Amino acid sequence: MSYYLALVSPLDAPLFELPLLSPQPLSSNAPTPVSSSLSIPSWSSFTGPHGAGISPVEPVKGNLGALTAAAASSGGAGATGGVGGIGGGVGGSGLERYMAQMVVHKSLDSVEEVMEGTGALYLKNVDRHNEWSVSAFLAGSVKFVLLHDTKNDDGIRLFFLDVWEAYVKVLLNPFHTVNTPIRNPIFEARVRQSAKRLL
Repeated sequence: MSYYLALVSPLDAPLFELPLLSPQPLSSNAPTPVSSSLSIPSWSSFTGPHGAGISPVEPVKGNLGALTAAAASSGGAGATGGVGGIGGGVGGSGLERYMAQMVVHKSLDSVEEVMEGTGALYLKNVDRHNEWSVSAFLAGSVKFVLLHDTKNDDGIRLFFLDVWEAYVKVLLNPFHTVNTPIRNPIFEARVRQSAKRLL
């Protein structure tokens, strides 16, 4: 089971993103993830500091990492990964990190449609992409978007509340500028701790 969290500003710019792997053991029939020494690019690597330069995206090995490596060595179409199984990435799943970013960006329209018709902060299963469901939490004008492949509505809601509390503490920091990327290791550690406990 894996998750992908993204905090998105009112202008649809990414503030924070983090792939998460559930600490719960995999079932006996699930394939074991292949370890990789490749680094996972972040959104900031696409724009670089102050929007300059573009970095190439490297495939990340996950459950089907061997298939991706074989396709890359033979020059096949799966060299950079793909949708729903070709080239793992997000927590050892079949979804590349750049693909998760596109799914999150695509789902923002669905989040905005649903939030107009409801007064709730937690929006469960607002969109779907293959086996991935998209849930969202509205923290003022900032949207917390979570991709997940399992149904855990209560745990996800509590996880969003923990992330919201940590986000408010980041906003209270006088050295943090509102609607700028969050590069706080304490915030990331808190998010990971909440995910380990609730997801």
